[in-house]
Amino acid sequence: MAEHTTKNPPRPRVSKPLITLAALSLSLCAASWLLLFGFGSGKPAAAASPWLAVGTHGTELGQFQAPRGITALADGSFVVVDRLARVQHFSADGQPLKLWEMKDHKSGNPKGLCALPDGNLLVCDTHYGRLLKMTVDGTILKQWGEPGKEPGQFTRPYSAAVDPVRKAVYIVECGAENDRVQKFSLDGSFIKAWGSFGDGPGQFQRPIGVAVDSDGNVYVADSCNHRIQKFDPDGKLLLAFGKMGTVPGELRYPYDIACSPGGQVYVAEFNNHRVSVFLRDGTFVRCLGAAGDRDGEFACPWSLTLDGRGRLLVSDTGNHRVQILSLKEPQVNARK
Repeated sequence: MAEHTTKNPPRPRVSKPLITLAALSLSLCAASWLLLFGFGSGKPAAAASPWLAVGTHGTELGQFQAPRGITALADGSFVVVDRLARVQHFSADGQPLKLWEMKDHKSGNPKGLCALPDGNLLVCDTHYGRLLKMTVDGTILKQWGEPGKEPGQFTRPYSAAVDPVRKAVYIVECGAENDRVQKFSLDGSFIKAWGSFGDGPGQFQRPIGVAVDSDGNVYVADSCNHRIQKFDPDGKLLLAFGKMGTVPGELRYPYDIACSPGGQVYVAEFNNHRVSVFLRDGTFVRCLGAAGDRDGEFACPWSLTLDGRGRLLVSDTGNHRVQILSLKEPQVNARK
């Protein structure tokens, strides 16, 4: 009987040009993969963030313990006060320049501050019932007010805003049911006050933030009423907008406000962990950010300001940093 053998099937012959083409295709696929997903990371390559983060958690120069008040100076630099009563001056690009500590802070720490037209600071020394005019290096130049409820006195001043055109300063305060706005001249002379404790029109419950637009109108972050109230320079109520909620256009504990020259109003929402943007007539525009610790996300943002370079600076309190965004606002009617 003849032996049966099984032979291997013949291999197909592949031309050299076809092999070259296949190798080239594989190389192109590999290059595309690396460009899209990063070199050896196994993750998509991160896009450049439009936000600049400044500071980390700590007690050294350039670090923060829950930053609170923030203000921008004329040269683009900015100043931040944190929970430990430390005041820090940063360059426009976020480099730390100077750190100093408030002289008195056993009774409590300052909550807010603003830049005056002469280049000095006005610090809300909240738990001492006063405001201090100070240099950027921390030298006290003048004290405004004292504890009390009378005109020109303070319970707990939280925030200040300057109208350089009309040479006025507005202070919001609360505590002992003395929730109100006080108006001063640039030299600290009392002009008038308005508001009281409550939830009715023109009343406040823990007003924390204040801002002035280019027309001299005054915006107050009425935090525990979850709304913004807008007044003319003499304290006449013009409108109120916002209500408690989490959907876009609603507010949860608005803590601060900033008005842009282009007619937009930026609101830091402490409990919604975002910045909401409105027009001056109260029309909602958009939200910036969400809860988190990545770039452009926030944890209990306390304060914000706009600088002369068209940038939004936010005290990202729970993340112990400041975040900066260059704005590209649509042109809107500045007189809304």
